[in-house]
Amino acid sequence: MSASGIGNLVLIDGIMNHALYLNILEDNLKLSAQNFGIGNNFVFYQDNDPKHTALNVRLWHLYNCPQNLKTPPQSPDLNPIENIWRELEVRVQKHDIKTKSKLKTVMMEEWMNIDAEITKN
Repeated sequence: MSASGIGNLVLIDGIMNHALYLNILEDNLKLSAQNFGIGNNFVFYQDNDPKHTALNVRLWHLYNCPQNLKTPPQSPDLNPIENIWRELEVRVQKHDIKTKSKLKTVMMEEWMNIDAEITKN
């Protein structure tokens, strides 16, 4: 996400590890930056989750992210995406969802309806 809007929502079945996280970055980060019209002019933020600090992820960042915002270990969760997760949760809870398939569909639909005014805040 950025003040310009949200990127792709990637739904994950199972547990994410550093390899899956890296695949998500490779498939989505630059594309999202291009879609926002910011090219390589952005600061990438992530917390200190172990999958974010794995060696292969750090090496990928060296060559693919122009700037990274460093956060101290075990810092309070100040990640702005948490506000978007809450927004998505509130929107999804308004639906009558009975199946995993329906949940995925609703999540994708509601994600796409989050506009840049919300991400700016």
